[in-house]
Amino acid sequence: MGGVEVKIAAIGDNVIDRYLNKGVMYPGGNAVNVAAHASMLGAQAAYIGEIGNDLGGRIITDALSSLNVDLSQSSMPEKATTKTCDVNVYNGERVEVGYDTGACWAHKTHINDSDVKFLQGFNAVFTSVNAKLQDDVHLVQDLPAVVVYDFSVKDKYRTDAYFDLVCPATTLGLFSCSGESDQQIQVLLKRAIEHGCRYTIATRGSAGPVFFDGSRWYQGNIRPVDALDTMGAGDSYITAFVVSCLSHGWSKKQPLDAEIIRDAMEFAADYSAKNCLKPGGFGFEHKLAEMKDSQVPLS
Repeated sequence: MGGVEVKIAAIGDNVIDRYLNKGVMYPGGNAVNVAAHASMLGAQAAYIGEIGNDLGGRIITDALSSLNVDLSQSSMPEKATTKTCDVNVYNGERVEVGYDTGACWAHKTHINDSDVKFLQGFNAVFTSVNAKLQDDVHLVQDLPAVVVYDFSVKDKYRTDAYFDLVCPATTLGLFSCSGESDQQIQVLLKRAIEHGCRYTIATRGSAGPVFFDGSRWYQGNIRPVDALDTMGAGDSYITAFVVSCLSHGWSKKQPLDAEIIRDAMEFAADYSAKNCLKPGGFGFEHKLAEMKDSQVPLS
């Protein structure tokens, strides 16, 4: 990759993913996964969020700290509890069971002035629908950083009203579109750009991703693997894609060209496939038995 210094900040959600049928758990959440993968890919990474003051929070902070992710703009309020997401995993694919936010859910509710000042030093800012910060995304619109927003899969995040809140501030919009037709995806990606996104990309599971720059379509490849775990596959893909683009000079002032886009899609396909051969969003396994005291404050 190129010689540009890559600095990525991820804002928003953090969870503990509990694999009930396997008796294990992992740190996760879109923003945590992106920050972790960014660091693993050699970027300077930061995570901004509110973290639980319990065992789950300690698992998350220990994992990110061990990867040298900057947590200086995050907080761990007294009595805050970590959200847990319960799944069963069969043949690498997860089946959602439920979730629990605990008695006092730790989640960031606003982007504040201190956050905006901190983000001045980054060249990419990532957030998602799970951060629930759509009302504040406009606050990062004027930063030098490109803004990457994960719109996920649900229709409620694809309405005109939601797009009007988020798209004008978004440089790259990511959509999960597994099972959707080519026509449906083209309409969706075009709509997001019409509402203000500069670029859009859709992941499609085994069908391979599609990128749209407003005038030209790009079809990406996948790397078929015997997946151990697909948790966080989209997060690993978009992180690798963005790291590759940034390392080759992408910025708000320097648009993407065809070569950078194609190279990034290939790089991301390789990285995401390798991540599917490992358990959890980015590893750091713990036993579920440790969780029995997870709501007991640690400070």
